[in-house]
Amino acid sequence: MRSESDERDDGGDDTSPLPDCPRCGEPVGFVTATGPLTASASPCGCSVPPGLGNCDD
Repeated sequence: MRSESDERDDGGDDTSPLPDCPRCGEPVGFVTATGPLTASASPCGCSVPPGLGNCDD
């Protein structure tokens, strides 16, 4: 969970290039697949869908 000081430090720019974790809302740096249908987001550690960071462009 982000603290108030973290929110002040980011300059108020809410356009992060990183996807948000669907469970806790923190930015996800990378996703580690732990099985065909399971993955773990980092740095928060939440369980997320394996395709969370995939782009469909």
